[in-house]
Amino acid sequence: MSQLMTSVGLIDTLTDMIKRWVSEYRLETTHKGERKAPQVRQQFLPPKKREQEIPDYPHVIVRYIGERIKNDTNRVQIHIIAGTVCDDHEVGFRDVLNVLTRIRNEMLKQPSFKAFQLEEEGLAIEILEEQYAPEWVGYIAAEYIAPKVQNEGGFPYVL
Repeated sequence: MSQLMTSVGLIDTLTDMIKRWVSEYRLETTHKGERKAPQVRQQFLPPKKREQEIPDYPHVIVRYIGERIKNDTNRVQIHIIAGTVCDDHEVGFRDVLNVLTRIRNEMLKQPSFKAFQLEEEGLAIEILEEQYAPEWVGYIAAEYIAPKVQNEGGFPYVL
């Protein structure tokens, strides 16, 4: 089976697409006066160094949550986490919401790619009530239908 038909292939493809979708944003960073597009990472941000050159914010993280077979369909759960920074409470939540809304809208425009199909039912954007200003975080909870391994006709495994 090709990597493109696995959860790793899903994460890699989503990461590449999200990089394109958010590349035109110019959001505040943790370095005052500096603005940039969100960095897009998989699973987690890289470990911090003492004198970090690259600001953590803004960022988008594509995180694999889990996979299950339900109703004979292989389903992969993904969270797309966005983080922005802004001292203004009336603007801060808007930045993270704008990034997440843009990503969700693009996902809905292209619900199928490679061997994956977005399950639109249940697609959600969440911005947590507790925020540690000036940092703002929210996420998209998404589920993709992925190819299921087919039985090759051998004896079933029995415990």
